[in-house]
Amino acid sequence: MSRLALLKLHSFNSQEIANTMWSYATMNHPAPEFFLAVSNLSLSKLNMFNPQELANALWSFATLRHPAPEFFDAVSNLTISNLHAFNSQELTKIIWAYATVHHYYVNPHFTNGMLWKAIQKVESLESEQIVNILWSVAVLNSIDAQSVMPMFSEISKRYHSSLSSENNHFQLSSKALSQLHQASLWYSDEHNYMESLLPSKLREECYTDFISENTTISEFQREVVKSLKSLPGITIIEEESRCERTGYSIDVLIKVHEQVVAVEVDGPYHFVGYSPNGATMLKQRQFFALGNTPLLSIPYWEWNSNTSHSTNNNYNNNATIDNNWSNNNGYYNNNNNGPYLQQRLACFL
Repeated sequence: MSRLALLKLHSFNSQEIANTMWSYATMNHPAPEFFLAVSNLSLSKLNMFNPQELANALWSFATLRHPAPEFFDAVSNLTISNLHAFNSQELTKIIWAYATVHHYYVNPHFTNGMLWKAIQKVESLESEQIVNILWSVAVLNSIDAQSVMPMFSEISKRYHSSLSSENNHFQLSSKALSQLHQASLWYSDEHNYMESLLPSKLREECYTDFISENTTISEFQREVVKSLKSLPGITIIEEESRCERTGYSIDVLIKVHEQVVAVEVDGPYHFVGYSPNGATMLKQRQFFALGNTPLLSIPYWEWNSNTSHSTNNNYNNNATIDNNWSNNNGYYNNNNNGPYLQQRLACFL
């Protein structure tokens, strides 16, 4: 279907482009050639997109982890003066999309405008939408933290109301509770407002949910650990170690001589193209700032760079990356990574 859509793309109007993108993203079906063509073609048709179409297009790029920096730039510059036209669902989708791809630069007038519009609508937003916005703002980390106080206050108000009411309308999914924990860390710890804006019991619920997320040890992680064990001066302290202050789980905690180092083994789903996605950047930033332990990330493509299966030359094709990854049982067995690890750990040796 993607080839047929690609052939007809130049005849598509903005609604047909956005609807096709949305369909692929909803099915979680990568169509890299189509999305690359869309990211180029849509720039010339951007003025034709209405708010819903723009929101769906951005959401689709982010959901399928397809890099489209020029498109994201163009949308933020185009819509600054037109934010009043976006409804609450569209606002939530858009700010989530920018955070999810961790767009390298977002016009601050656009970010502040989006947040201001969301705050004006805060009482009509669903609780999960408020949390999505708070998480997105925490990822982007580009505004004054105090400006989101009304959104934390609304969440707190609804939580207190649910405790005193027989009809509990305040319910958050497990994912939303985890995101609220990260947003709370951003406000109270990263920005040194040590008094959290959330009720203590809700903070405890968020933290408990955050640390209860299931973790699995991938074959890629096993291979990295195996290589680390073979290096002189390296001691494996613990796999899937938990940082008590932040709640983050770290893939491997090692000791390099006398220095404790946290190691994250990052596969394809941690990236948009070859850039860390928003969730990965937030984890790395918060752990580095609050965990009191140096953090070393091992990206999968660097690990694979000495193999014949390397995908280093294809920066825009996530489908190729993911297919090659899965066809090799989740990792590339590389016997030449000892020197690579020694190089990455050199500053600790």
